[in-house]
Amino acid sequence: MKKLEVLLLTGRSVWQGEGMESGKEGQKYKEACTKLDMNPADMAKLGLKDHDKVLLSSKYGEIVMEAVTAEQELLEGMAYVAYGTWVNVIVNPRTEGTGMPSFKGTKVTIEPTDKEIIENSLEVMEQAYL
Repeated sequence: MKKLEVLLLTGRSVWQGEGMESGKEGQKYKEACTKLDMNPADMAKLGLKDHDKVLLSSKYGEIVMEAVTAEQELLEGMAYVAYGTWVNVIVNPRTEGTGMPSFKGTKVTIEPTDKEIIENSLEVMEQAYL
């Protein structure tokens, strides 16, 4: 199966904020936090279409997300996902004294998968940390 290494960027989004306010166990939050924005050329390299599931792996862990074509310009070799429980599994947990983990520039490998997206943030926590 094809794989692609990219730099992962994370940040806030309107939809992530709305989902957080309506409850982290809700569908809005899950949908906002499990969409991986990708450059169209990178999606083509992996043979991906919008809404295909992908496995993101880093040296910190792995998680399944949904690949979508980025609506805003995103350079080849970079991908973006909104802050949330799902991405926390694959970013560096060390805070280096800042109280915040490093959410920018995490090297991840993306590959197509048939695995399912974990349904809610509690399940993510249970599977990743217990």
